[in-house]
Amino acid sequence: MSVKWRLNVLMAERYLKNKDLTEATGMHPVTISKLKNSQEMPERLERATLEKLCAALNCQPGDLMLWEPDLETVETSDSTHQQSQNKHQGVSPNHSAIDLLDELPGQRLFKTPEEADQYLQDERGS
Repeated sequence: MSVKWRLNVLMAERYLKNKDLTEATGMHPVTISKLKNSQEMPERLERATLEKLCAALNCQPGDLMLWEPDLETVETSDSTHQQSQNKHQGVSPNHSAIDLLDELPGQRLFKTPEEADQYLQDERGS
């Protein structure tokens, strides 16, 4: 997971230059430059620094940050969520669609997976 740092975006939206933010916050120009050029949230961000930036930009702390989950985190989370849903619904992850249809009340539409595939191909073709 990574937290994106959006200071450069907010400054651009407000047409602020580094010098403007330096004057508004009283922070050193090099500090402003480092914070602006960072794409990731700084490892260590003091509360006073965050408060100065929010006051100068008239924004909330969350406006300066954007959480973007890593692809790996999203896939793991989705997999865990799906397994949880399957357990809740009594569905085994090894069931095929045909097995699931067999368990439903009423008559089964197709006797084999091939019949189901053929039907779908015919429907798409027409």
